[in-house]
Amino acid sequence: MKKLASLFAALVLMLALAAPGAAAAQTGRIYLYGETHADPACLEQELAAWDGYYHELGMRDLLIEVPSYTAQFMNLWMKAEDDAILSRLFEDLEGTLMHDQKIWDFYKSIKEQYPETVFHGFDVGHQYNTTGTRYLIGLALTGQIGSADWDEAQRVIEQGKQYYKTGDDVYRENIMAENLARIFESLPMGASVMVITGSAHSNLYAMDYNTGTVPCMAGQLRQQYGAALQARNLSAGVSYTRAGDIELVALGGVDYTAVCLGEQDLTGLAPGYRSRAFWLVEGAYEAARALPATGEVLPCSNYLNPVEEGQVYRVVYTLEDGSAQTRYYRADGATYEGSPATTGFAA
Repeated sequence: MKKLASLFAALVLMLALAAPGAAAAQTGRIYLYGETHADPACLEQELAAWDGYYHELGMRDLLIEVPSYTAQFMNLWMKAEDDAILSRLFEDLEGTLMHDQKIWDFYKSIKEQYPETVFHGFDVGHQYNTTGTRYLIGLALTGQIGSADWDEAQRVIEQGKQYYKTGDDVYRENIMAENLARIFESLPMGASVMVITGSAHSNLYAMDYNTGTVPCMAGQLRQQYGAALQARNLSAGVSYTRAGDIELVALGGVDYTAVCLGEQDLTGLAPGYRSRAFWLVEGAYEAARALPATGEVLPCSNYLNPVEEGQVYRVVYTLEDGSAQTRYYRADGATYEGSPATTGFAA
């Protein structure tokens, strides 16, 4: 258990610092949004976010959870006078979560309000035998066999074939991270992007949602780009914008370093509260053990990160009137109604 705690502390430090290498080569930012697909509240927030990035920051590159060739078709549709291309894409999407009138309306709003948007797709080759094949035919008819677009479409189609042959969700998670990083690196120096993906791929601290064996896409990107990646899980009201922020806190007369893990919007979830921010207080467990318990517990399912025994957490609640309440918890192996929980203590 001590080894696990050390590994987790090392992970937090790694996430808090911008990694060298790729991040040094591309100085732009990645603004990542996790959604529940076709959820109106998520789509509304995404459109508002894109409006700000488009008009205030001059961004044009919007990365979406589709194959690259689907995004290329959408770029052709953005320049077309009618919706024939989008209609054909939606025919190919029948039976998926993307085949939804709300999704159609969302992209129509993009075309009408933000006409210079350029779509990029980072997923494996879904619909490779329909959309993908049709895209290759179009390239062949225009003399583009062997072009960069041809090679890219072939590569993504092979990804799709591999995924549907094996059903390997770890493979897909890794490929999505690789594809997104390659797109980001291919853009001009300093270009920033917005990313829309499923909420399961957006948690900076979670493992993949099916096997739990590799970091999810956002976690892998955070290891590569550090603070250049900002993420929000719109489905859970979670923002990682402050992740990696550091503050000093005093426990038992000693100062310890607290690292912010993220913030959750509590509006509509907890009356009287706006939000709560989670902090890991590094190396403070022994001091925390000597402080009296308050009788309060916080189930581990509340946290944004995996909770390891032997860690100390600081949770700062912001109330509706703007005031703040700070509470401290130690992970000492306690349970609440049969589930793992952290124990509140008086700091």
